[in-house]
Parts: sequence; C-alpha cells; structure tokens
Amino acid sequence: MTTISPVGAANAIPNGASVSTNRADTPASQAAAADALVNLSPASLAAALQGTQRVTDSTGTPLVWENKLRDPITSVIERNYSAQSTAGRFRGLGAALLERFKSDGADLSQAAQQLPAGTHVAGYGALFSTQPSSLHGRGDNQISLSITTKSGAQVKLTMDSQDDGMAVDIKTSGTLSEADRGALAGLSAAFQDAIDGMTQEPPKLNLGGLTKFDRTLLASVDLHAAVKLPGGPDQTQTLDFRADGAQRKVSVSGPSGTAQVSVDVVKLAGLGSTEQQAKALSSYLKQVDQAATRGRGDAGLVAMFKDAFTSMNSNVGAANQPAVGGYKSTQLTLADEDHAMLTGLADFSASITQAAKSSNPLRTGELDRFSYQLSQSTDIGGRNQGERSIGQQQKSELSAGFHAPSKSGTQLRLDLTQESQNYDYYQIDDAASSKVDMAYHDGLLTKATLNQEASQSTRLMRYEFGRLISDKTTPGKQSLQRDLVAALAPDLKGERYKSAEEIYQHKQELKAVNDLVFLQAYPEQADSPWSVKQDA
Repeated sequence: MTTISPVGAANAIPNGASVSTNRADTPASQAAAADALVNLSPASLAAALQGTQRVTDSTGTPLVWENKLRDPITSVIERNYSAQSTAGRFRGLGAALLERFKSDGADLSQAAQQLPAGTHVAGYGALFSTQPSSLHGRGDNQISLSITTKSGAQVKLTMDSQDDGMAVDIKTSGTLSEADRGALAGLSAAFQDAIDGMTQEPPKLNLGGLTKFDRTLLASVDLHAAVKLPGGPDQTQTLDFRADGAQRKVSVSGPSGTAQVSVDVVKLAGLGSTEQQAKALSSYLKQVDQAATRGRGDAGLVAMFKDAFTSMNSNVGAANQPAVGGYKSTQLTLADEDHAMLTGLADFSASITQAAKSSNPLRTGELDRFSYQLSQSTDIGGRNQGERSIGQQQKSELSAGFHAPSKSGTQLRLDLTQESQNYDYYQIDDAASSKVDMAYHDGLLTKATLNQEASQSTRLMRYEFGRLISDKTTPGKQSLQRDLVAALAPDLKGERYKSAEEIYQHKQELKAVNDLVFLQAYPEQADSPWSVKQDA
C-alpha cells in the first residue's frame, strides 16, 4: 500500500518532505496510489497526516515548516500562528529567542507557512509541486534586534509575520562567552516589552528596558520594527532604536508623522540626582503638552514622542555604566551649587513633525500641520577646578497651523460649498530659550546668570462663506535676566554651613534656584520666575 512518511517535527510538515511507496507494492498499485495523492486537496492532505500533533492552521489549511525541530521557539510559533493580530503572532516570541541563549548560542532558522491555494502532491516523492517562497526578511510585519558584545561578537534576531506565514532567525558571528549569553538572555523581557508596545493598537514605545543593557558586556543594541497598521496597505509604523556608549537614539515614522529623540550619554558631568532628573523630565514633558495643546498636535504621535523622550532620558548614568571620556577626563567636578544651575538631564535633541494635511478643498494651501523641536546643550570647561566655567542652553520652537469652527459648539465640515466655508485658520509660531552661565576665578564664583526668553505669535484668519473678513496677528514676548551669585556665593566663599538646620536650609535654597532654570515657553502658565521682570 502507499503511505505518507510521518512528520517527525514539532507539529509540522517539514520543507522537502516526500511521499514514499512500499517496495512490495505492484507497479499497478503504485500508479493508482500516486494518482490518488496527486488529486488530494489541502484539506484531504491534512486528514491524511493525522498522525502529527499540528499540521494545519485554525482554518484547517496545512502548514509547511522550514525545519524539523522540537524546541520552545517552534512551540511558540505553533501556539501563536492562529492569532488574528500582529500582537498575538509575536506574543512571547522575542523573549523566547533571547532566552534560548541561556542554554544554546547556536544559530537557528524556522518558518511556518500555509500551503498555497490548490497545492497538490506531484507524485513519486515530491510533497509539493511548488515550495512556498522564503518569508525571512519579506514579512508584512518585521522586527529585528542586533546586539554587539564588548568582545566584538555580533548577534542578530529577526522575526517576520504576514497573513500566510511566520519566520524567525538567529545568527551569530564571533564567540559568545557564558557571561555574554547571560547578558543577552537578560534582555528578553525588555525586548518583548518593546515588541508588545509596537504591535498594540495604537502603537506605544516601551524602550526603557532596552536602555538598561549591561554595558560591561554589551557594546550596542539596535532595534528595528516595521508594523502594518489597520486602515490600508501602506499604513506602516516604523521604529529604529540604537543605544551604545556614545548615544541613545530613537526615531519613529508612520502615517501621522515622524518623531526623533537623541541623547548624548558621553558628557555626563552635568547629570543630576535621580530626583533632579525626574523633576527636569516632568518639566520638559509639560512643555510638550502645552505645545501640543496650543498647536493642536496629533494625540497619538505626541504620546509616542513623550514615550521616546522619557525612555531615552531614563536610566542614564546607571551603576553598571562606566564613564566614557567626556568631562570627567578633564578632572573637573561640579559642586552642588553648580548642579543647582543645571537641569540635571544629559544633553539631547528632539523633534516631532506631524504629516501635513490639506483639509479645505477650496484653499489647499491652508495646511493642518504641527512641528516642535526641543534641545539642550551643555558646555563645561576651564584650565582647572578653580577656573572652571559652566554653560547650558535649552531651546524650543513650535510651528503649527490648524482649522477651527468660527463659533463654539459647531462642527467643522469643509467641502466645496460656500456654506461650509465659515471657519478660523490659525498659524502659530513660538520660540523659547533658557541660558545659564557660570564662571569661577581662584575657586570663587564670579558669575552665575540666568537669561530666559519666550515669544509667541498667533495669526488668526477668519472666513465667512469663503470670504476673508479678518486677518490679525497677535505677537507676544517676555524676557528675564537673573544674577544668582548672591544666592549661591555665601557657601562658596568659605562661610560653610555647619549646623544641620543650616545645611537643610541651604539645600532648600538650591532647590529653589534649580526651579528657576527650566525652560518656560509659556510664562503666562508658569508660577515663576516670570513675575520678576517682563518685557512687553
């Protein structure tokens, strides 16, 4: 009789499996059996292979597997294959790939795909007349993680998924020590968190865990993701993240726009305490929220930008991160009074640009748009400790345009009719800066200034039945200058605080000074320090 050889794989039909015949069969019986197999439908083929644990997807369509394996990764693919969402397909898969390094550092490749429609057995040894094409690097949803160890070994993990298949791949170049493999496995939860965030709806950036990699063993971590969004074939959200000994950088791009954050992790002499960093982060995020409200920024894009900004500015200067060059090489150290004049965060640049849209068919030049940039740069120098100088500048810029109903309580419906052309069109242009300068001579503080500026410009164009009835620009500008030597100098001139009460009071004064230095793009919404001096 004619038989189909058993599939000794993890619930799978391995690529290249064959139909075998019993040598005792007569030529006539062999020919009859072959003809029967040639006509097997995908469903009939699945029924013929009932000796295996799992050879079909949720619809009963047979699957073809790349390799005959029984391992945890194949089991995860098997478990997830029938999931309808991208999040379900990748659930636990990234963690499984990295956890494999706990016991095995060898390369691995596995894929599972549905049989093409109309697949049939071609007779005498070939299970498929046409094998499915390789899915590696070709999926609608792609995620890859590349890691370089301090010893120079490189590890790359890739995952692909689309409607009719899934694929994973692990490749390693170089030798991995047991400690290296432990460091890789230690990122399993962080990698899975990043995957889960990117594949949820709407996408979210969960990158904080990947910034905590062991810098004594790993040199760099790179993550790339391209995830197909519901709503159309071209709706894809991409993510690129890199962290190494010099910087952390993330960029995201999708239908709603782009965002990027880059943080310098080399020059860390100005890094503040955990408490100060948290305060600075909160202050910057408040500026982002205010800009998004004023410029009508896309909520989803702004949320991802804030996730990125928080992740890139968290866990900087961790205990397992050795100092790399930067200010420490000059043998300059900062006093508490110096730190009080700084934000406490590492230097960064960040931007968010919303995809511009033309929502008024009668005036296509009036774009709904939103663009926001934020940055911080620090300069610490001097010949020696007693002659050191410190400077830090924070900047922000907002440019936006949007349509709004002329009357509150009404809805905006712009079309080709004059009746729809009753609306306001706003154009926003804002800028702000905060600049600190400090200088020492013979160990004494001689300069400690704070200069802050903020400007706002609002142009409002009002239309009635398509006719421009008003075009008004409202400018605003505020500036502030502070000399803070007197607030800091007593302690620095040798009048050291001795009692616990004096020490506590001085720390409170330093906190109050630190509250003043943060960027304030909208002083009318701030508690201080703008009430001290303002220019119209």
